[in-house]
Amino acid sequence: MLTKLVFKNVGKSMQDYTVYFFTLVFGVSIFYMFNSIYAQQDIMVVTEILTDSMIALRKILSVISVFVAVILGFLIVYANSFFIRRRKKEMGIYMTLGMSKGKISAILVSETFLMGLIALIAGLIIGVFGSQFMSVFTAKIFEADMTAYKFIFSPDAAVKSSLYFAVIFLTVIIFNTITVSKYKLIDLIYGGRKNESLKIRSTKLSVLVFLVSIVFLGTAYALVLKNGIININRIFLWSIILGTAGSLLFFFSLSGILTKLIQSNKKLYYKNLTMFVTRQLTSKINTNFISISVVSIVLLLVIGIFSTGYSMKNILSANLKETAPYDVSFYGDGKGNYKTIYESLPMSIKGIDAISHEYSIYRGDLHYKDFPVDYSSLSFDIGKRGLDFVMFSDYQKFLEMQGMEKADLPGNGYFIVATGDVYQHAAQQFLDRNVSISLGGKTLQPNGEVQNIKLSNSDSGITFVVNDGFSETLSKSPDQVLNMICKTGEGSKELQENLKQYSNSEDYQEKGFWYYSSREEIYASSLAMKAIISFLAIYLGIVFMVACAAILAIQQLAQASDNKERYALLRKLGAEKKMLDRALFVQILCYFLLPFILGIVHSIVGLTAVNNVMMAFERVNVMDSVFIPALFIVFIYGVYFGLTYIGCKHILRRDQF
Repeated sequence: MLTKLVFKNVGKSMQDYTVYFFTLVFGVSIFYMFNSIYAQQDIMVVTEILTDSMIALRKILSVISVFVAVILGFLIVYANSFFIRRRKKEMGIYMTLGMSKGKISAILVSETFLMGLIALIAGLIIGVFGSQFMSVFTAKIFEADMTAYKFIFSPDAAVKSSLYFAVIFLTVIIFNTITVSKYKLIDLIYGGRKNESLKIRSTKLSVLVFLVSIVFLGTAYALVLKNGIININRIFLWSIILGTAGSLLFFFSLSGILTKLIQSNKKLYYKNLTMFVTRQLTSKINTNFISISVVSIVLLLVIGIFSTGYSMKNILSANLKETAPYDVSFYGDGKGNYKTIYESLPMSIKGIDAISHEYSIYRGDLHYKDFPVDYSSLSFDIGKRGLDFVMFSDYQKFLEMQGMEKADLPGNGYFIVATGDVYQHAAQQFLDRNVSISLGGKTLQPNGEVQNIKLSNSDSGITFVVNDGFSETLSKSPDQVLNMICKTGEGSKELQENLKQYSNSEDYQEKGFWYYSSREEIYASSLAMKAIISFLAIYLGIVFMVACAAILAIQQLAQASDNKERYALLRKLGAEKKMLDRALFVQILCYFLLPFILGIVHSIVGLTAVNNVMMAFERVNVMDSVFIPALFIVFIYGVYFGLTYIGCKHILRRDQF
């Protein structure tokens, strides 16, 4: 008898709460797909460096998966607690018929186990097939060859998914058992009859709180844009506090304001079921203003994570020659046992047919703060940093090695080399404002245009080019840099191989430089960074997006279950089916849109701050990559909205029609 009841309840729950079951299946499949990434390397042809990157990615995803499991666990427990409360009356009937709390708990345990098992099996099946498409995406990110493609299954990912979700459902079972043991019969019978009441009854107080929330949010936005997101200080902390408080107060006062605004328009208020929809919507916002506020804040993270991650995938891949113009750059300070870096290199490297040039980076007593230039576009304090100088003869060699036309520099002039768009803006001001530089008793004037070329593979910033005679005026112990460009592709391969052998030898301990930066390593690091950031962005973005949409969906499904009698009464009073469906649609749409709109406003400000940082360090414009992530977010959000609407209609119609 109990078994039959369990299967019947599971079938009914899967129909009424499709969103819940969909979330379970989706969670399992996503969990499997991202934890099976390491197994996908078997069908790709990648280098040793990229293989190490995939191992690192696997470890990072394993750690992140624990965090993801916790989020999904809280989401599942949260959803389950809603549905348990909505079944109070059903459990009260069981107890009235003489069923003990132990048997009721046994029914809930069996239902949870059965639904979890079905979701786990379905999720793994979808995950296994979905991982095949993930393999294509992975190969594209790593720019790998997939000629050895075959169908893959990751036992490790399957076991990990099963264990994690087994723990989650065990937690749900324990929670349900404890919850049922605390219920009293009177609470179960009348548990669903309590109505929500407005937190703020005074219209003036609602308006006041609403205005305070706008002030808080506006102040938080201004602080973030002014301070940036790199400087973690009191200003940044206050922007977080004010933004959170502003979001909470916004939705705390919104129900009262919406009610009064709609009531002030009598024509709208008394049209069709607007009065009923307004009451339903505002009562739910009033009750769940904290969770709705959290959703709007998390949506900021979702949009930010997706957009930033999607933008980062473009770093270095397309313009590697521009990013790393030399086969290798060596960096030292000239203070070792060797006069030059080149002298310290083994014959296996010096013997390669290549063009090489070693130069010095000089520093004097001049600092950026000494000049009337606005550096606010850099999003970090550059004022105390000293100016870097290179000699004109070295600059001519850079142009020659990179195949550029040489230039002439007057004796009283200086060139500016700025690597990166954000540095270009600051450097351009030296020209626009005709800023002079005093060196060795001479006043130098800016000459020509700002040059956007790289002086080494790791070069980033502003460098001033002056005539060779000023080398004695500047620092006596400059940093040294050696650039090498091989004349043939075979030479490049030989150089990279010899560099690996040299770095693993005992002679490397006596090297005459700090470190080296090769084009191959930059390329591999670019792919690794792109892969890690892209995967983490997609993984966390999907999980956060699902959590936000699922919370809103569960709350609306729970409200539909509570309001069956009210909709039935409207039907008896003559409301047509289309009118009821339209009212339900508007109610759910508004409930989904309100936190989404505030989340978008948060995101515009947040992405502007992120974009300033990205432009400063990586020359990547986040705003250019918002469209595709936005489409994906709207799609996921729309799917949950559609499932919620269908689920609510099913709950309301089951007893009415």
